[in-house]
Amino acid sequence: MNHTEGAGGALGRAAGGRGPLVAGVAVIALALALLTWAKYQPYLHKVPAVLGADSLGTSIVTGEGETAPEPSLAAGWQFTVAYLQAVWKALVTGLLLAAVVQVLLPAQWLRRAFGTSAGVGSGVRGGLWSIPTLMCSCCAAPLAVGLRRLRASLPATVAFWLGNPALNPVVLVFCLAVLPWPWAVLRFAGGLAVVAGGIAVAGWAERRAAAPGLPDVVMQDPDDVADGSLPVRFARTLTGLSVRLLPEFALVVFLLGTFRAVLFPLGGEVPGGLALVLALLVAGLLLPVPTGAEIAVVAAALAAGAPPAAAAVLLITLPVLSLPSVLMVRSVLPRRVLAGTIGVTAAVGLLGAALVPALV
Repeated sequence: MNHTEGAGGALGRAAGGRGPLVAGVAVIALALALLTWAKYQPYLHKVPAVLGADSLGTSIVTGEGETAPEPSLAAGWQFTVAYLQAVWKALVTGLLLAAVVQVLLPAQWLRRAFGTSAGVGSGVRGGLWSIPTLMCSCCAAPLAVGLRRLRASLPATVAFWLGNPALNPVVLVFCLAVLPWPWAVLRFAGGLAVVAGGIAVAGWAERRAAAPGLPDVVMQDPDDVADGSLPVRFARTLTGLSVRLLPEFALVVFLLGTFRAVLFPLGGEVPGGLALVLALLVAGLLLPVPTGAEIAVVAAALAAGAPPAAAAVLLITLPVLSLPSVLMVRSVLPRRVLAGTIGVTAAVGLLGAALVPALV
């Protein structure tokens, strides 16, 4: 079998050449149905509610209290439940679509949609494709894994993964509703800068042959994909993704939720200066939050007396990356790409902290 043909090619031979078209249309239809269930329909209700109340509710960091609870198993459980209640639909959607993409999506469709080069164009395509999916970084991670296993370029994969939380237009609406408009400008500019930096890092790595290809255990073998009936292949792929990603994901979310009071030293008299900015920079890179929840976290931090520079670093870093999402994609993205992406996000966050006094 031609190793660039994939499952779409096998279906094409089985259905007289019409298989790739049928498979591609099926993937698009399923994606629209799942995204409507997980994202579009909930947003149709949430956006008017936020605009009417000028609030996104309580911060996921503090819960119902004014400060984050002290480290305890109860604090970890509370955070994990709150987080999973907010993201479970999107996480299920990401896993299902990742499996469907690997099993059904014709390889030529992927190449046309995302490109195959290490250039900027491929990364821009990946970023544009991330806008309609509207996911947080953890829920976008399974899809990024699926894309990379089908040999999408590094820039396209990184841009899709980062672009989901960074370029989400609905979050900008939330930001405009809850915070003064300069914060929305900062959120938009910071998101664009992070995605552009991620594309540059990934393109550099691929051009320098730092990651000429993924190991065999990561790159999908079309012969394996085509082996067995469609339900069997789908079940095998979905089970493999779930078993590898979900247990570690849940454990890390629980641990971070347990110690979030340590990550966010905003109780009592809030310290100022560079130390707080750096502490919240680390917190923003580690803690996962649902889509748009960073707006409520920033609003709560400002209300607790945090300086604008510290709130700005959270606004940029908190939605874009988290430790669970980085761990989920580590099998398909080279370490230097992950390190570079984290470095870019941190640098943009610090730049935003430096510029925010001029904006607000």
